[in-house]
Amino acid sequence: MRNKHAITLEHLRMGALKGIILDADGSELLNLYNEFEITPKVVNFALGTATTDVKRKCLEVLRHIEDNLSGEYMTGVHALVSPEFFDALTSHSKVKEAYERWQEGAALRNDMRSGFTFCGITFEEYRGQATDPEGTVRRFIEKDTGHCFPVGTASTFTTYFAPADFNETVNTLGQPLYAKQEPRRFDRGTDLHTQSNPLPMCHRPGVLVKIAIAQHTGRVTTSW
Repeated sequence: MRNKHAITLEHLRMGALKGIILDADGSELLNLYNEFEITPKVVNFALGTATTDVKRKCLEVLRHIEDNLSGEYMTGVHALVSPEFFDALTSHSKVKEAYERWQEGAALRNDMRSGFTFCGITFEEYRGQATDPEGTVRRFIEKDTGHCFPVGTASTFTTYFAPADFNETVNTLGQPLYAKQEPRRFDRGTDLHTQSNPLPMCHRPGVLVKIAIAQHTGRVTTSW
């Protein structure tokens, strides 16, 4: 039961990284870009072109985030990317040459999918997925894309928890997980009930940047 709640929370938090508030079933409840009249930022890394200046693309991401922090500090920028984006990035001639020169070929010896930093951005391959109500496995991050966000800020992301709908939880602070049990008639078993009511949210959707291997729509999608 706890695992199901954890997967749901992960899915909702991925929605927050995209500037949207999702319901547990994957449907969109609120698009923060529309609410705050913000145009989503999408950077085309053009990784299919050998001459692309990937460093300049990274700087475009960094500068956009810095400009939209509105004076808030950060300790760095992280990017969760699809396997396709990660492979295209790490095999691009500009990135490969720079990484081998600066890290003395560590990328040839180690599995770097857990994250490596290039031009101020830590890229991490993300493979999160879940099964929708129809039984179809859905990826949390679209193919050929990724999502960049600042880390180390004071109040960019928050996860709120609402209290359960029990009599004893009225006017109390919400907890991450509730669990109750009730015996069946004639002690023929026990019914279990668990409940979690999370609301992950990005307070500054303007700092979020979607990145893509090639030209990609600015429309925010949920991959659900």
